[in-house]
Amino acid sequence: MNNDDITLTTLTARLERAIKCDVGEKGLRTLLYGWRMKYQLIEDHTISSRRAERNGEPYLTYEEAYHFSQYCGYDLTRD
Repeated sequence: MNNDDITLTTLTARLERAIKCDVGEKGLRTLLYGWRMKYQLIEDHTISSRRAERNGEPYLTYEEAYHFSQYCGYDLTRD
């Protein structure tokens, strides 16, 4: 995992702070699914399995997180 990569746990926390509502991992994964389908991007198994196996926790690269943030309408790339 690169220093710029952002874990799904961190993305979940940032989204919850931005919208002031609990979304949990399930809610984040629902948004990720919509984002991936709309733009025909990376598969969920790539995020979950392959990245978690290599690094211990699923994550998005900074570029993916930036694009996902634009989809969500909130900047999830920083605290």
